[in-house]
Amino acid sequence: MNQKTTILLQEQYDNLPYPQIPIEQSPEEYYDTLFIHDLTTPYYLSQQKIIDTKDKVILDAGCGSGWTSLFLAYANPGAKIIGIDLSPKSVEVAKTRLNHHGFTNSEFYTLSIEDIDKLNYRFDYINCDEVIYLLPDAEKVLKLFQSLLNEQGIIRVNFHSYYQRFNFFRLQKLFKNMGLMDSNPDDLEVELVKETFNSLNDSVAAKQLWKNKFASMAFPPQKQKQSILVNYLLQGDKGFTIPQVFEMLKSSHLSFLSMVMWRKWNIRDLFQNPDSLPDIWELGLGEVSQEEELSLYELLNPIHRLIDFWCVNDNIQSSINPVINWDKKDWETAKISLHPRLRYKKIKEDLLKAIRTKQSFLFNRYISFPAKGNIDIESDIASCLIILWEKDSVTLEELVKRWLIIQPNDLVSLQPKAMEVAYDELINVIVRLENFLYILVEKVGE
Repeated sequence: MNQKTTILLQEQYDNLPYPQIPIEQSPEEYYDTLFIHDLTTPYYLSQQKIIDTKDKVILDAGCGSGWTSLFLAYANPGAKIIGIDLSPKSVEVAKTRLNHHGFTNSEFYTLSIEDIDKLNYRFDYINCDEVIYLLPDAEKVLKLFQSLLNEQGIIRVNFHSYYQRFNFFRLQKLFKNMGLMDSNPDDLEVELVKETFNSLNDSVAAKQLWKNKFASMAFPPQKQKQSILVNYLLQGDKGFTIPQVFEMLKSSHLSFLSMVMWRKWNIRDLFQNPDSLPDIWELGLGEVSQEEELSLYELLNPIHRLIDFWCVNDNIQSSINPVINWDKKDWETAKISLHPRLRYKKIKEDLLKAIRTKQSFLFNRYISFPAKGNIDIESDIASCLIILWEKDSVTLEELVKRWLIIQPNDLVSLQPKAMEVAYDELINVIVRLENFLYILVEKVGE
């Protein structure tokens, strides 16, 4: 990073360590965010296996005030958290935050991302959230990350979307030309931005964007200032497209794994009838690559501020066989587990309440982003699956035995339920829940 950019970014975040979250605030019930930061999630997507996070080494590159570092510590029990940031004040806040919450297996350094090789660590997981698009050479940073990644390690990184942020980039250029970004923007520059927009005619395009973003201005002044700084006066901000991102991954010897919010990038959901697209689309989507499909999505619907994804080393071989395609032998050797981010006391209590009151149990009440609509199970199935909250893993046979106790007879014929029928009923439930990663299924011995 060039020296001027380094100084400006450091000053900006020294003045306003980001994000502005109270030290004592706990992330314990932020289930969606914990689900994202749990290494279990991308590792299962990559290997269809469950990872033990004990002793894994996790880098939070650009840790800021340590809010994300705290999520990483909560979500990955036993892992070592390494946080780095340009801003000494942010690093101090991050240290204080993790110590306050009892996470002592962590280290924080005031360090540029380009210098992380000086730490002499190799990493199982690198989290680079809301940072890389500010750096002069994002591709160089990706190559550095790859060089410090363990063989089966995973990187989570995100870029600002060029298409979604285009109007902000245009206005950043305006304010740069006005001299508001020659040094580190502060209260004066923020007030000048507000004065500019408030003075414009309502018909001006820039005023419309301003009104959409700050329609009520009801939030506190400090949060208002923070939002102006990260949208209109953000030093080094740049946008990228899907093809640009994939080209950088290729040159960095990395392979795209998945969007973090994968359900929100489903191109079929953009059509009125997802199951019956126009012929040109139905035929075309069957022949396009993952990159091409994502590129089509961002051209049709550029609503996502971030191109937010996981990637892995390009030499990692993954032979995932979707559970919907498994045969009887596969299921006989399967180990069935609950996603760790559902293994909370409150969620189990809610499950028990649903069973006792004979109500359905909603998984997406806790972890919502992988789902489209409600993902629920009836109380009798919940009674069968509650064992997943009590044991690390079970076999399908164990679940079938429970299911035959709970529902021993066919509800139509009232005859004893055949073992094969019970197997099929449970497999259907597990396949459905595994599709959203609420339940994880691993082949034993592979």
